[in-house]
Amino acid sequence: MRINGAIFLLLLSFGLSAQQDLTLYQLSGVPQSNIVNPAFVPDVKMVIGFPALSSINANYNNVSFSVNDGFEVDGTTLVVDFDVLVSKLKEDNYIYNQAQNQWFMFGYQFGKNYLQLGISDKVMLDLTFPKSIFELALHGNAAFLGERVDVGGLGFNGTHYRELSLGYARQLDKWSLGIHTNILFGLANVYTRTSNLGIYTDPETYDITISGDIEVNTSGLDNIDEFGNYMTNLRNMGFSFDLGAVYKLNKEWELSMSLLDLGAIYWKHDIKSYVNNGKSFALNGIDIKEYFDGEDLDTDSIVEEIRDSIADVFTLDEVNDKYSTPLTPKWYIGAKYKLTEKHRFYGTVNLQFFRAGIRPDFSLGYEFKLEKYLSVTANYSIYGGSYSNIGIGVQVRAGPVQFYIMSDNVLAGFNFFNYQTIHYRFGFNLLFGDLDQGYRPAYLR
Repeated sequence: MRINGAIFLLLLSFGLSAQQDLTLYQLSGVPQSNIVNPAFVPDVKMVIGFPALSSINANYNNVSFSVNDGFEVDGTTLVVDFDVLVSKLKEDNYIYNQAQNQWFMFGYQFGKNYLQLGISDKVMLDLTFPKSIFELALHGNAAFLGERVDVGGLGFNGTHYRELSLGYARQLDKWSLGIHTNILFGLANVYTRTSNLGIYTDPETYDITISGDIEVNTSGLDNIDEFGNYMTNLRNMGFSFDLGAVYKLNKEWELSMSLLDLGAIYWKHDIKSYVNNGKSFALNGIDIKEYFDGEDLDTDSIVEEIRDSIADVFTLDEVNDKYSTPLTPKWYIGAKYKLTEKHRFYGTVNLQFFRAGIRPDFSLGYEFKLEKYLSVTANYSIYGGSYSNIGIGVQVRAGPVQFYIMSDNVLAGFNFFNYQTIHYRFGFNLLFGDLDQGYRPAYLR
């Protein structure tokens, strides 16, 4: 069941939306830009997001390799070329997906104030792994006799939670300031709190010793097979804040900044944690002569023997202590230059703060805006270790109905398996009560 839970989180993430969104941050006229900066205020009186279609998005990032690197299909068989795959890896690697699906959104503007209510499901998946694990699989432990192979960078952090968000923005003369206050409900979690393992192979006996510290916290996994109970579990609560600001420097320049996901979730129900505090696990070598039948080697028996040996000795202590997990904070900084009413240029920096370090993203772009009916933007971005990202965004409006679609890496749509980053977002809104020039936010004038 725990394996099913991890698979469920993985599959769910590909159907939800990511919050990297360098294109969304700068595309004018899309109310969902308030997600990435609470100070962004739409130039309409009221916004209603289509239920379940307000914002649909997916994002995938593999810092080291694409699917086509080392993988190929031979007939109906998937063949892995480990030599090619290992050559692509860095010393420390990650596969990352952060997701958000906005089920409902309502916004209303009165005077210089803007209120917004949103309900979203969010998923964050972060798999980190060292190159040494693949080298061990490729070359075997014989290549590492007498030395300790450090696999301490191995970890999987996955969280699925629901967010109820209340946002408020206030428009001043040259400023717009905004805040989101978010109540969080944790649905499922797998969190590698500590991982400091090593594998040592004795040069004479070939015995393997696994030692070090590891702690894996889990919550909600026992309910995943019962979908109704899982989706209505609101007992693991948390809180977070998002802050934003926009400053109109002059008629041409607009500066903006936001801090997102400042908070944590507290896991108290359906919790299980697995801990190893420094214990060593010894796997004795196997006498391969016992598995020869004439000239044939019984590989199935060898695999079964290894599996049973690992199951017998590698056991973790199970505890049920309460724990908490922080969100992944993000910092956006943006600048936009208005050449004319229709033509604008912009730059965006996004920093994501992980326990393992900061992951930076950069974007430069151009936007064409035709009043309220059409906005088009194109940009070039560097993010997730990838330098080949061309972003495109479009929002069109017919009467009260608005449709928008965008991608931070549109080229990946033509060949998913050849890119390390994949991203898209689209949705529908109903917009009512266009505000005249006198009541529009200062940064939109």
